[in-house]
Amino acid sequence: MDAIKAPRGTADILPAESWKWQAVERIARDISELYHFAEIRTPIYEHSDLFHRGVGETSDIVQKETFTFRPRPESEMITLRPEGTAGVVRAAIENSLIAQEGARAKVYYIGPNFRYERPQKGRFRQHHQFGAEAFGIADPEQDVECILLQMDFYSRCGVKDLALHINSLGDSESKARYRDALIAFLSPKAAELSEESQRRLTTNPLRILDSKDPRDNAASLGAPPAADTLSEKSRNHFHRVRELLTRAGVPFAVSPNLVRGFDYYTETLWEVVAGGLGAQNAIGGGGRYDNLVEKLGGRPTPGVGFGSGLERLLMALDAQCVVLPNARKPLVWLVSLGDAAKDANWQLLRELRSRGIAADLDPTGRSAKSQFKLADREKATWVITVGDSELAAGIVELKEMKTFVQTKVSREEIVSHLLRP
Repeated sequence: MDAIKAPRGTADILPAESWKWQAVERIARDISELYHFAEIRTPIYEHSDLFHRGVGETSDIVQKETFTFRPRPESEMITLRPEGTAGVVRAAIENSLIAQEGARAKVYYIGPNFRYERPQKGRFRQHHQFGAEAFGIADPEQDVECILLQMDFYSRCGVKDLALHINSLGDSESKARYRDALIAFLSPKAAELSEESQRRLTTNPLRILDSKDPRDNAASLGAPPAADTLSEKSRNHFHRVRELLTRAGVPFAVSPNLVRGFDYYTETLWEVVAGGLGAQNAIGGGGRYDNLVEKLGGRPTPGVGFGSGLERLLMALDAQCVVLPNARKPLVWLVSLGDAAKDANWQLLRELRSRGIAADLDPTGRSAKSQFKLADREKATWVITVGDSELAAGIVELKEMKTFVQTKVSREEIVSHLLRP
């Protein structure tokens, strides 16, 4: 019988790599708390209408990339979440986090998203994301706080060769004018566009600017920038964002045709790219979405946030040879010489663990040589050996595996000995 394999587009995170995930997740939580963002955890599936209304009916995600199904014939359609923001907004509305006028909420999340797309390096059908969302403040200071949080996260992870790209789509009216300007510019070139972008021309023309098809890139050359259609209020907002980033010492480049794949974005947009990833070098991005809360049934509430793919971040760190901090506890391995020693070591094992010392042993009765080999394979920092003579003398034999130095330590003092700095 053939062994069952993981579904295409997924990946197992094995112990040899999982510590890296724990390291970046720990950094994400630490930096979020410094910025006064609290963790939120939402379901990995939602009613499909949430993403149709939130992300947008004409977006690629909704039209081609969602895992959507009906659990029972009588059930509503369910979708595995393709991105984090819509579910967070739904949770904030449903749980009255932003129900009162002037209410604020700042949250972050870490978890899997699901998109049915062609798997490739750094892009999986199940991928993981760290994201943050801030509700209740329309001022550009909130945009910049989210950008700084994201950039500080990358800095603490050790990512090098970072570049921040920003743009503004403006408010709803500005965005509508920009859409009309793009249609007017691209319509005479419709025959030069890819088939996909010909369809997008009337449904979602902004996405044409984000196309990777060379035909679309050529046709889009010289397209009017979003800045040409910004209202005075949006121009002032974007000017303040740039001013605050400059004061914070964060380098950035204005990318006039930067757009993102979700229909809900307004005003400020940004994307962060990193060296070592080749052409697909984006590791995260975000933007403002001042109309999304109202669109999903809440009271009008401004919002802004970002998402960062953890797979692509870890790829960038590996490519740049960045060594993450490994918080793995030093391991103590107990070697037993005989049944009486094994019973004694079971008791010592419990004592060590109760004092916060990582410890393990082999209960199968292997030879001492095999137990030492196992300790070495498990990368133990120390080995404690107990036999009949050690039991009689009330001591243990402690060996430091790195230096091979062996010392005799009183059984009563071994725990305190291991806890010394």
